[in-house]
Amino acid sequence: MRIVRVLALAAFGSAAACSWNIRPNDVELRTGMTQEEMDAAPGQHETKAALTADVRKWRMLDHRLDEGRAACPAITWIEKKPTCVACQEEMEVYSLKKDLADQPYRVEETAYYCRKESQYYYHYVGGRKKLDVWLGPNGLDRKRVKPDSE
Repeated sequence: MRIVRVLALAAFGSAAACSWNIRPNDVELRTGMTQEEMDAAPGQHETKAALTADVRKWRMLDHRLDEGRAACPAITWIEKKPTCVACQEEMEVYSLKKDLADQPYRVEETAYYCRKESQYYYHYVGGRKKLDVWLGPNGLDRKRVKPDSE
């Protein structure tokens, strides 16, 4: 009698699972993320990773410091917060590198990103030459590959 109950429950459980369609879709299986998470705007960590890769790998701005300017006219400071002149939105500030204060050739690298304009400005301070230069505007185009549709 006990075996019959176990078999009946197993058959009911597998039939219920098939009828409820609890299997995740193809996007969730491949990426481990839901469709809502895939369609969401990039977060702070994703943006910082994209900025770091753009500065170091794609544009190599840290090697083109001689092209920099002494000031950045596209950023205004309102109540000690950087604001984009073009759209009057507060900019996001990302610290890319910050050496310890007691080092002789201390370097600070900061990116000021305007999400609405999708542009950033790179600020480099320090080094052997004691530079204080701005590079930009640089576009940050984040093309996301769309998954295959079913």
